[in-house]
Amino acid sequence: MNGSQAGFSLLEGLLALALGLMLLAAASQVFVATVQAWRLQGALAQQQEDARLALQRIAQDIRMTGVFGCLRLRASDFDSPSAAAAFARPVQISQGGAQLSLLVGQLPGSASRPDWTVLSDCRSWAQVKVDAHEGDEQTLALPVSRITYELRDGSLRVVRRGSPQALIDNVRSLHANLVTNAQGQRVDLQLSLFHPEHDLEQRYAISVALRNRLPEQ
Repeated sequence: MNGSQAGFSLLEGLLALALGLMLLAAASQVFVATVQAWRLQGALAQQQEDARLALQRIAQDIRMTGVFGCLRLRASDFDSPSAAAAFARPVQISQGGAQLSLLVGQLPGSASRPDWTVLSDCRSWAQVKVDAHEGDEQTLALPVSRITYELRDGSLRVVRRGSPQALIDNVRSLHANLVTNAQGQRVDLQLSLFHPEHDLEQRYAISVALRNRLPEQ
């Protein structure tokens, strides 16, 4: 019985296999590149979120720096020379800009214990006392704390009453600068973050105006 025989030769089979492997390798490369890009975008987004939260936290404290109640404080209002010296320099920048120390009026409801309390009737008298003190119906009590932001071993830390806490990690540099001009005063901040796995480094910056004009330093 004669008839045509259909099928693939060995050469055709090997050619088809080679083409299939080439397509599979190309698809694998596209998949790997897509995963790497996705991971890189995720790391970048996390880095941006960390920087945003850190800069917003610092900016909030900068805006509250120098806010010490209703009246302008005088030397006679302080119960200790150290308190008067601290209030005279509510913004201190050291270590080449890598350490920013702020004297901050705390918001109502803050759970942290203050370093000082400004007591005042908002009309004729004010007094600055060390530690926490309560006011009454006739006396406003404003808690004030020294808050320090510093870069230590790749970590941005916030220090309050001598107790440091890590704010964000993988920080390459922190630079703060106090600027005084005709419009007032502001603090310029630059923050550089890095990602060790992706060799990714990004810089972020913010300028925050001070609500109260500070004493000349």
